Amino acid sequence: MITFTEDFKIYVLPWISLVVTGYLVWTFYHHVLSALHDKWTTRRLIKKKQREREYAFQKLHQRYEMTAKAEKIISLTEDQLLSELQQRKLSAIEVLEAFIAKALKETKEYNSVTEFIPQAHLWAAKLDEMPEIKGKLHGLPISVKDNCNVEGMDSTIGFAKNLHKPQDETCTIVKMLMDLGAVPFCKTNVPQTLFCWGSGNPIFGETKNSLNPALGPGGSSSGEGSLIASGGSVFGIGTDAAGSVRIPAHFCGIACLKPTKMRLSPAGVYSSSAAIVGLSGVAGLMGKSASFIKKVFQSLTNNDFQKQYDRLTMPIPWNENLFSSKRPMRIGYYTNLAYFPVLGDTEDVVLKAKSALESAGHSLIPVELPDSFEVMKVFADLVYADGGQFICKIWKDEPVARSAIFHFWMSWIPRSIRVVLAGVMNSNLLPFFYSPRIATMFRGGAEKSSDLMLAAGERGKLLQQMATEWEKHNLDLLLCPTFPFAAVPLKDAGYLKPAIVHTLMWNMFDWPAGVVRFGTESGKKLQDYNTEGDLFLKWAHQAAQQSVGMPISVQLVGLPFQEETVLRGMMELQDIYLKNPSQ
Repeated sequence: MITFTEDFKIYVLPWISLVVTGYLVWTFYHHVLSALHDKWTTRRLIKKKQREREYAFQKLHQRYEMTAKAEKIISLTEDQLLSELQQRKLSAIEVLEAFIAKALKETKEYNSVTEFIPQAHLWAAKLDEMPEIKGKLHGLPISVKDNCNVEGMDSTIGFAKNLHKPQDETCTIVKMLMDLGAVPFCKTNVPQTLFCWGSGNPIFGETKNSLNPALGPGGSSSGEGSLIASGGSVFGIGTDAAGSVRIPAHFCGIACLKPTKMRLSPAGVYSSSAAIVGLSGVAGLMGKSASFIKKVFQSLTNNDFQKQYDRLTMPIPWNENLFSSKRPMRIGYYTNLAYFPVLGDTEDVVLKAKSALESAGHSLIPVELPDSFEVMKVFADLVYADGGQFICKIWKDEPVARSAIFHFWMSWIPRSIRVVLAGVMNSNLLPFFYSPRIATMFRGGAEKSSDLMLAAGERGKLLQQMATEWEKHNLDLLLCPTFPFAAVPLKDAGYLKPAIVHTLMWNMFDWPAGVVRFGTESGKKLQDYNTEGDLFLKWAHQAAQQSVGMPISVQLVGLPFQEETVLRGMMELQDIYLKNPSQ
């Protein structure tokens, strides 16, 4: 007679063992092998894309060469090039092929272009077949930042999971430029996530500064800055959520405009961040000259041109009276911010621009800015309000680029641990680890809805302080540094993210800002810098030693929706600088 215990052992226990073993195997696969599989898939996608890109570039190199004719076309100024195209002395195809050849050459050295747009030849050929020229930009090749959607192409923002997912529709701003006759011909590189001012990602690698390949070009519109500075593009579209067109313009010695939100349509521009309360990302214009940026911006905003594509844009047409006014302006200025004091010749360049504007008949008034430490605290509270969850989901199974390492730390390290680290960094208990500036960022992250409301309220107070100072002096513009230093080595950008305090303020306030070159870093004052014992400033001081000979720009800020005044100031400074670049 078989007992119950024996029945259990014979008939039940094997099934329980089988179920438990199966569960353990499934769990192991799901949590370990599945993760390994996902990472392997990511690497495979990246390698596949890299091979495809290399093969495509090899074929293009065989087809396009920098001939004497191409060199002549590339050497023309923007206005000369447009004149030749509109008079049909040059065909759109001829110009396109010259710029493809030039962009290929520059990309081989500086890695600025990610992909060339296959439809570009078709678009150029159609322009050449038209009996009349299409618009004010007829036949002009333009470059497009990676995250600006182009139909049939990826918008990767440096993540493998976005590969082989072609967009269904071209972004509005590129559509409008095409309606004006422009020919988008390539997409340009960005740092992973876009939310940093480095220039590299695991798919396409790092972009170098075409003025000095040992240094970075800034970001996140890094490929645009490098390509335009090298002559591989006349004009490009970037995006700017905290300085992403202004920093590359500064590092590469070109010009740019960050408009007020909704003055240009953001439709079809991809972001790595969920909606961030109180921080305005916008499409921006980048080119070699302020005058050409003015020409394009005027064309885009004339006659409610955008309304046919995006009814949410502000119905504010180009204001010629504001731009052409001869009235002397009242311009505020500052040369430094306590959160990140400027290095080298940066302050002198701002003061030279001040003197130049005074000589032109304008009044320059020193102004007091809101507390820059408070600006960075509010910025961190707003950007990391979700504890980095959104971006960490995108980062899952992806390699981390060194250009985005600070953003990764802020997103991946729980705020509770960051707050502890911030306390240590702020206390000076460990002198080698002392940094009130990094501590300010590490405390950031309004994790509760009430905290987020408080942060939004603090942003409103800072904005009101700035508006009150503006009204107190009845200002038209504000002159200030673009960035605390000129271009630095590629490896340093990922660690020095908080240097964006000089640009991000104007995204938080949503005021337009433009950048023009007005000097060069001589290196004479780079050693004379008070790091205050701050680890972060020590890193910056060491990195800036490599900046000698690189461009220094100034930033001009205006009231919301007064881009015309900003462009007026930019063009005046540009004209002064071009007459005497060695000043």
